[in-house]
Amino acid sequence: MSDRPEKINLSDVHSRQVDTDLLNELRDLFVKAEEQKERYDFTWNGKAKAYFEAAAPTTKTLRAQPEESVDFEKSENLFITGDNLEALKLLQESYLNKIKVVYIDPPYNTGTNMIYSNDYSVSAEEYLDSTGESEWGYKLVSNPKTDGRHHSRWLSMMYPRIKIGRNLLSDDGFMILSMDDSEIENLIKLGDEIFGEENRIGIVTVVHKPEGRNQEKFFGTSNEFALFYAKDKSKANFNNVILDTEKLNEYNFSDEKGKFKKKNFIRKADGKYATREAKPNFWYPIYVSEDRLSVSLNPIEHYDKVLPIIDNGVERTWKTLPDTFVKLFNEGNIVIDDILGNIVISEKMREKQVIKTHWIRKEYHAYHFGTKILDSLLGEKTFDFPKSLYLMMDILKLTTDKDDIVFDMFAGSGTTAHALINLNKHENTNRKFILTQLDESIDKKSNAFQAGYTTIDQISRERIRRAAEEIGDTSGFRALKVDSTGLKEDIFKTAGELDQVDLLQDIDNHSDNRSDYDLLYDVLVDGALEYNRPITIDTMNNEKIIKYDYLGELSGVVCYFDENLTDELTRQIATLKPLIAVFKESTFDKSAQKVNVMEQFRIISPDTKVKVI
Repeated sequence: MSDRPEKINLSDVHSRQVDTDLLNELRDLFVKAEEQKERYDFTWNGKAKAYFEAAAPTTKTLRAQPEESVDFEKSENLFITGDNLEALKLLQESYLNKIKVVYIDPPYNTGTNMIYSNDYSVSAEEYLDSTGESEWGYKLVSNPKTDGRHHSRWLSMMYPRIKIGRNLLSDDGFMILSMDDSEIENLIKLGDEIFGEENRIGIVTVVHKPEGRNQEKFFGTSNEFALFYAKDKSKANFNNVILDTEKLNEYNFSDEKGKFKKKNFIRKADGKYATREAKPNFWYPIYVSEDRLSVSLNPIEHYDKVLPIIDNGVERTWKTLPDTFVKLFNEGNIVIDDILGNIVISEKMREKQVIKTHWIRKEYHAYHFGTKILDSLLGEKTFDFPKSLYLMMDILKLTTDKDDIVFDMFAGSGTTAHALINLNKHENTNRKFILTQLDESIDKKSNAFQAGYTTIDQISRERIRRAAEEIGDTSGFRALKVDSTGLKEDIFKTAGELDQVDLLQDIDNHSDNRSDYDLLYDVLVDGALEYNRPITIDTMNNEKIIKYDYLGELSGVVCYFDENLTDELTRQIATLKPLIAVFKESTFDKSAQKVNVMEQFRIISPDTKVKVI
């Protein structure tokens, strides 16, 4: 070894430990950067097509399923079977800005089959190559982590659903997205892009398996995430609720405003700064009536004088100035007790808690309070990994009020509906749910299949029925299914493709298997009307009339879909003066009959919109 150090020429780049190829790549990058302005962007292969998919209209409609429903005519809850992207598009106009909470617990991107794949993120050939099988008309796509489009496929599936879901939210509404660690970073970026980073409320860690997964090599995963967004953070507010059981037990009193605990109205905790000398304006007598129901700041005969003096005789102060005390008392926020011969004036401390971003209640355990509750309810193991019932109840307590609508985009086993009706029962509220669930086939080897279930949506509906019976809830649900429009194929043919003999057969452009309720829902979809309003079946001249959300003149829809429309029946329907009156095309043998109906309404109810389908 030489005794002299090696001489280094700092001006010679080749003498340094630098990758010259990397330098050349950086040089090229800087040249390109000069040519094109750089900016932060979140993109993936297929994003543009996913954007257009969110904007594309649907060609579907909703088919009524009274046989799958509970109290179909009266229920305000909806259970929609089918692809939730199509369902979202069908809900978009009818429920624009009307839903308080959209909850999304999507398929986790674990590297296995992923249902709900849309074919807009890959070519048709690639799509078919990656398809493992087809179930009930929906593709199950293999999405292994080794595939370069592993994340892109999932993001393309999620983007239009979150985009449209945001449109449904009320101005003070929330979207909650549940996710494990497989896509949480991409989901945050996706949410930030659609809602705006300024409307991200927070990322909650939910400990759903405290013991951790014991089969993992490194960390035993014990948590998932709940990502909260507000449509408009400036207008959104959490409810004043307590989620921690131990803290909730402190609030052991209640009145018409809710739960509260008592806290002495004398200021004690501030040391010398709460003495009479330090704050003389907060020292004043309060005069209390014998029945302890009235107070005064001035002496009144038979009223007891109370001063803020603690046990050792130290003169302290009240917590507020006199006028504020009177205001609190008049608002019902002061309670007066006799305790051991002393009059104690207390402030009612209303139920409130700072909600933290780590949720660790034992009731969030997914197995004990998700799987076991579901298994007990259905009598069989029917569904893997349902959410904790109490986790969903706490989310709804925090974000919804007494009449709000909650939309669960991936209903699964129906935990959200179960939690909502349970909460309604306990709080005497009328929250309503809309659930969508794909009719995904069940493995024929599973316990659920052996128990008689063939699709996931069947499990979800049965859970809601049994939970409602157990709870004593009678709100029911209206079952609907995403379906084709039901129009006859011949109406899409050109004139040259139809024979003259076929023309009369095509007067009625609807398929013969469409029920009256199906026709009604075609009207509701076309008119962008809400789908959960009351339905009444009435009789006029011995003919069936369907009234939808009809509360009197210029409200609702009145439908007649039979073949015996007379002048008298037309007059009777017109006399109801509904907002919309609907008839079936095949009811009219001649054009003159249709003209006559329009004339009757013009005379009797000119503000009614008459439709013929």
